[in-house]
Amino acid sequence: MWMTGASTSIFVSTHDAVDLMIDTILSTLDRSRTMVALVVTGGGSAVIPRLLARPGASQMVLDAQVPYTPRALTELLGRTPASFCSSGTAKAIARQAYQRALRLRATPNTPVLGLGATAALATRRPRRGPHAIHVAVADGINLWESTTRLSKNTRSRETEEGVAEMIILSTLANAMGADRLIDLALENHDEWNTTLHKLAHPRDVIERGEQPWATVDPEGIARPGGAVPGAVVPGSFNPHHHGHTALLEAARQRTDGPVAYEISIANVDKPTLSCQELDARLGQFRGRASVVLTRAPTFVEKGRMLPGTAFAMGVDTASRILQPKYYGNNLEFERALFELRELGVQFFVAGRSIRGRYIQLGDLNMPEAARGLFHAIPSAEVRVDMSSTELRGSEKA
Repeated sequence: MWMTGASTSIFVSTHDAVDLMIDTILSTLDRSRTMVALVVTGGGSAVIPRLLARPGASQMVLDAQVPYTPRALTELLGRTPASFCSSGTAKAIARQAYQRALRLRATPNTPVLGLGATAALATRRPRRGPHAIHVAVADGINLWESTTRLSKNTRSRETEEGVAEMIILSTLANAMGADRLIDLALENHDEWNTTLHKLAHPRDVIERGEQPWATVDPEGIARPGGAVPGAVVPGSFNPHHHGHTALLEAARQRTDGPVAYEISIANVDKPTLSCQELDARLGQFRGRASVVLTRAPTFVEKGRMLPGTAFAMGVDTASRILQPKYYGNNLEFERALFELRELGVQFFVAGRSIRGRYIQLGDLNMPEAARGLFHAIPSAEVRVDMSSTELRGSEKA
């Protein structure tokens, strides 16, 4: 479990501040093609209609519920919670929302989140317990939790509602890896803590098809989905070497979006990676780069998960993509190339020395159906002369 310390104040929310957070979250959801199911039990529930009123919300919100009464929440959870406003209840709601998101998504290639929130805010009568806001977001890999306690009798109900909306949005933004554009400033006796609970290894969540892909950031935190990269460098990275780094930089120069490495836990010619093997390979990128995790052994499958993405690779990998035998027959080969084009996939290809001969993209047999999909990286920019297999062999010698 990871926890930040309590912050020093909570921002007194304004409609403009909440709207800015909504814009940030919708933009992040759009880039990652992630969808979310939300359940807010009372305080802060006004964030739902505000979210749904924004253009494009229907492409990102799977479901939104407000079980406002104790009976409604009991029915949703299938049991009566020990407390209707607590950390445990928020986490239970988030798990229920996540399972509902998995059932409601239209395609298994869609990453999903489940958010649960419950709050006890100012009322017309004095509240005996604390004024508190509990929010949790479940994604199968992690459970992100936010617990806030507000100073009693210092804010109006309207102001506390705005604070609750901001906490809900901030927790969702944190779960998605979005930059926090608005600081939540707290008063002297307020407390705000965030906690990250690890639920499962990302390899296992992806292997069973629960989430289609995930992004591991340079800090080593894995999140389902993430901003779809403008370009990736795919590979097994056993080990990572300077050629991969050069390919990533070449990709960065050719796209406006973020770039990352990509590891598929499944491979056509190799056994599925174990958690231990995957951790060892991911460790090479700690503090250096983001890594996209998939279970897509073919580029058509990768393209379906990451439409519009370019793949940077050595010419040996490109040559295999251009061989019909890997598709079964010529018809399936042409269908695959057509789908890659429809998905907006591109390939950036660097030359390399193979058995003493330097091979470039222009040396490959390029069928008509593949023209325009492949683009050469000049040898002066990148030259990948050693593979990971060859590097392992040289280290053993």
